[in-house]
Amino acid sequence: MLISIDGAQLEWRGAVWLSGDSVGIKELNENLDIHTANQKAFNLPDRLTAKVYLFRTIFRGSGWSFAHDADFSHVSDKPEFWDNINELFYKKYRGLNEWHHQLARTVAARQPIISPLGREWLIPLKENGDLPWTTLTNYPVQGTCADIMMVARVTLARRLKAIPQLSTVKLVSTVHDSIVLDVPADLVEAVSAIAISCFDDLPRNFKKLWNIDLPIAFPGEVSVGPNLKDMKKL
Repeated sequence: MLISIDGAQLEWRGAVWLSGDSVGIKELNENLDIHTANQKAFNLPDRLTAKVYLFRTIFRGSGWSFAHDADFSHVSDKPEFWDNINELFYKKYRGLNEWHHQLARTVAARQPIISPLGREWLIPLKENGDLPWTTLTNYPVQGTCADIMMVARVTLARRLKAIPQLSTVKLVSTVHDSIVLDVPADLVEAVSAIAISCFDDLPRNFKKLWNIDLPIAFPGEVSVGPNLKDMKKL
């Protein structure tokens, strides 16, 4: 059987942590249904649209881009409509908005963006001198989230190696926010529990490795199936 452990809401959680956005931190710590709340707050037609919008606007999508995107143009193909939604979003998540502008100032000054874990990105301006908003908001989130998954993956590999009865378990791959394992059927429950514990222990490990206090959890979600097409949440 295959086990896939996904970092739940990884990009959003990463952006909220890096920006220190107080509203985002509060919502995550209270386990609020963020997508339903944002659907109502931004007057979007359904929860799915709000969910997709959240994960796109982390990287500063413009009103024009939303209006010309098939995932959103059925709601409105007018850039002004989406510019208004963006304004409401960044008014709610002020900390994220301020962080984006801080990143922009760093890029404009030709200085590297540096993550709390030490990774650096020197992002050039566009050829016409404009700020590359999507790139400068994307790299810190994606790169830092890759480091979060790295810690979880190494922790998992070490814990599996320490248990002789799990010697037949194979760590297959990591794809973005998923860690995939090949596991005998009778070990699925035990390995899943270990995998979840690796994500639950991320705050403790970040404190140990970098002396960083994570303000939010980075939980994992487990799916199981005979192949990647037919996976079901455990």
